[in-house]
Amino acid sequence: MRIGIISENYEHDSKALKALLQKHTFKKEVIFIPICKTIEGDNLLTTKSARKINIDCKKYNINLVVLVKDLDGLPSDKKKIEGISSKIQKIAKNTNHMIIPFIVIFEQEALILADIQAFNTVYQTNHTFSGNPKFQSEPKELLKKYTSNSKRKYKESDTPEIFQKLDFDKVYKSHKDENSFQSFIKALKKAL
Repeated sequence: MRIGIISENYEHDSKALKALLQKHTFKKEVIFIPICKTIEGDNLLTTKSARKINIDCKKYNINLVVLVKDLDGLPSDKKKIEGISSKIQKIAKNTNHMIIPFIVIFEQEALILADIQAFNTVYQTNHTFSGNPKFQSEPKELLKKYTSNSKRKYKESDTPEIFQKLDFDKVYKSHKDENSFQSFIKALKKAL
């Protein structure tokens, strides 16, 4: 099974998620392939992206697509969630492939907070984070704050490196409930 990953940023988000997903043992052999390198930011949810998804799926022999979009809001923002879901459904209708959405609350960096020890290892810091990281507003800014006094400062381009060190099970157990990494993985397993 070949699964394409498309997100707001190919280099940071798609490659990072691939690194984390590859750590899980699915019931069948799964290969994750970041696709649609030229689609960035808000262009992800336009009708142009459906055309590019179809092209890349054919090019890379993709069976299923994971579409990742940051909510940039909290779980209580149901209207925003519904808006993104609606746009993803429109894209899915215009592609030849099943799309599994992953609406990340607040940002994909929240997944790093789910295994803060991996972050500490990379930046040689000693921070703790308790609770469900899904409820942390602006996690990217929090990570930058955590490294403000460190030799190495957090940058978005570091996410693939950090995600390679994340513990899949810790992230799965911590980023939970509706619209979470846990609910996304359950939907992905069901689609497989």
